[in-house]
Amino acid sequence: MEFITRKEASEIFNVSERTLDRWIEKGVLKAHKFGKSRNSSVRIEKSEIKKFLEKNKKING
Repeated sequence: MEFITRKEASEIFNVSERTLDRWIEKGVLKAHKFGKSRNSSVRIEKSEIKKFLEKNKKING
């Protein structure tokens, strides 16, 4: 499994990190939190990025 940061994902989608957080909170995009604290790292699997892009390509294309 390869992971990318929220910042990297927000750049791929061309959205703010806050928008990305909303997608994660709503379950639109699957992410992993490493740690239990409020400031724990959140990472997104590259495969999830690909799935998200493919799904939304069909909707928007």
